[in-house]
Amino acid sequence: MKTPTEIMDEAMAHKPVAVRVGFSGGRDSLAVTHWMMTNVPGCEVFHCNTGIGIEATRQFVRDTCAAMGWPLHEIRAKEDCGQDYDEIVCANGFPGPSGHWAMYARLKERPIRELVRRAQAKRGDRVLLATGIRHEESVRRMRYAGSEVTRAGSQVWASPIYWWSAEQRDAYIRDHGLPVNPVSAMLGMSGECLCGAYAHKGEKALVRIVDAETAARIDRLEQRACAAGFTWGWEGAPPKGGRNPAQFEMLRMPLCVGCEKVHMAHNTRS
Repeated sequence: MKTPTEIMDEAMAHKPVAVRVGFSGGRDSLAVTHWMMTNVPGCEVFHCNTGIGIEATRQFVRDTCAAMGWPLHEIRAKEDCGQDYDEIVCANGFPGPSGHWAMYARLKERPIRELVRRAQAKRGDRVLLATGIRHEESVRRMRYAGSEVTRAGSQVWASPIYWWSAEQRDAYIRDHGLPVNPVSAMLGMSGECLCGAYAHKGEKALVRIVDAETAARIDRLEQRACAAGFTWGWEGAPPKGGRNPAQFEMLRMPLCVGCEKVHMAHNTRS
C-alpha cells in the first residue's frame, strides 16, 4: 500500500504542466481535494457540471472553494462542450447500466478534455488529474489496485487516497473541520450527476426530497422520451435489459465514483 505522498511523487514524475483535483461534492472528493490543495503547490480544483445534477451540490462546491480560497474550474457539459443531457435522452432514451459509458463520454470526458486543453501551454503538455477513488468502494474499482497512477495521452490520472479506508477519510474530514455536503449525506452520493445509468427503483423519490425541481425535470424528460418511442424511464433500462445500440460500456471511468458505489450497494441489498 502507498501513501498519498508516494502516489503523488509517482504522478509528478510525469512532469505535468498543471495539476487539477476533482471535487464532485462527495466525501471522497472533499478529502482528496483538501489533501491536494494542502500538499501540492499550484494545484487547482475542477468540477464537471454535467447539466443533470442537484444544484445544491454544485453550489456546495462553489461555496466551499470560495471559503477555502481554492481556485475552481467549473466545466459545463452543455454550455462549454455542447452536450445537452435532455437532447441526448430524447435521441437515445435513458441509458440504463449498459449506457453508462455513453453518458460518461459526453457529460464528463468531454469536459475533462476541455479542462486539459485550457491548462495546456502547447499541444501534448501533460496535465495531472487527481480523484478520490478508494480501493474499498466497490468490487468494480478493485481493478485500480497497482495502478494508482495512469497516463492516457496528455492526461495523467492519480488517486492519492486510494488506500485510505472510509474511517481514515472520515477522520481526515473531521480532524480538519471540513464541511460535508448535506446532499451527499442524504443520497449516499454527491448528486452532481443524475444521468440515470445506475438509477434504481425508488431513487427518483429520494431525489425529489432533496431537489424537487430536478425530480420534476426528470418527470418531464420521461414524458418526452416516451413520446419519442423510448418506453423505459429514468430508473429503467432498454427493453429486456439489452443494450441501447447507441451506447456501450467502458472499463475505466475515474470520475464516476458515487454512482457505481451506490449501484453495487443497492444490488447487494437486493
